[in-house]
Amino acid sequence: MFYKWQFWLIVALIILGSLSVYGYFKAIPPVIDKNQAIPKIEITPTFFDFGKLDFGKIAEKIFIVKNIGQQVLEIKRVTTSCSCTSAQVSKETINPGEEAELQVRYDTAAMGSGSHGKGQQDRIIYIKSSDPTRPQVEIIISSFVK
Repeated sequence: MFYKWQFWLIVALIILGSLSVYGYFKAIPPVIDKNQAIPKIEITPTFFDFGKLDFGKIAEKIFIVKNIGQQVLEIKRVTTSCSCTSAQVSKETINPGEEAELQVRYDTAAMGSGSHGKGQQDRIIYIKSSDPTRPQVEIIISSFVK
């Protein structure tokens, strides 16, 4: 005898399996022909250490975002791992061979004066772009807050 709950269990498993397969294939980057003209992002540097900073200090650094591809690179979104860090790109469309500045600002006081705001601090800046081979790149900034 087939129970109603068994039917719904099978339906739920089919739906979960389908979503898993869909997510797997969405996560795989597309196959790119090496001769195809595409945008290609390059960031310099990808890591920066501010060294020792006094609590309450604001540290800033400019990173270079360059398009080393053959098509226009679009910067879709720039986000950070913490509200204490902000990042803004000077232009969202970068032609082949051109570059833009990425202004990063780290406010050591934004985390509060507790122990989580002092000591070794690492923050990540996420840059999403139209580069099909690297749709998201990361910059890491580091410091020791006294």
